[in-house]
Amino acid sequence: MKLNELKVTLAKQILESESESELRSVDMVLNQGINFELSDEQKEQLDAAHARYLRGEGKSYTSAQMVRRVRKAVR
Repeated sequence: MKLNELKVTLAKQILESESESELRSVDMVLNQGINFELSDEQKEQLDAAHARYLRGEGKSYTSAQMVRRVRKAVR
């Protein structure tokens, strides 16, 4: 997707959204420089989860499933 197409797609999603928490999340990311750095403990948890996944023990989700889970969580 080209940059201008992405802008239009995102703008449409924002305009169509009725979720205050979703819109506040977008605002935070765009205007408050959210820090996405992980702590050492979070990195260890992520590494452990990835190892479980590689062993076939972890649960995985499709992109569509993750989008639904995130949207549900931010409501």
